[in-house]
Amino acid sequence: MKLISLLIQNFKGIKEFIFTPNGQNVAVYGNNGTGKTTLPDAFCWLLFGKDSAGKADFEIKPLDADNNPIHNLETVVEATLSVNDKETKLKKQFSEVWKTKRGEAEAKFSGHTIDHFVDGVPVSEREYKL
Repeated sequence: MKLISLLIQNFKGIKEFIFTPNGQNVAVYGNNGTGKTTLPDAFCWLLFGKDSAGKADFEIKPLDADNNPIHNLETVVEATLSVNDKETKLKKQFSEVWKTKRGEAEAKFSGHTIDHFVDGVPVSEREYKL
């Protein structure tokens, strides 16, 4: 399997980044806190739902200056992979769900959804994992 490209939007500390190794071996260098670990975390989350250390319970949402999650952002990670010279595009989209109860004027946060796509087609989580 070769990584052709990796698109990251609103994942941890990255607002938007496109990484294009084009199937080549790469090394990522940088100062502490510049997002080096976020690249493999995003890729592992896309494939396995875990970070690069194998933890499923980690914060993927961007945080504000007080370390609180920033709301109303969609987190997207999309990779183009080459497997046996055939390209496949995988995408995960993590979104907040806001609901307004009857009689209330303001919507309240009620959870998250994760949508899965293969080659641009929505699929169930079960199909995605195959």
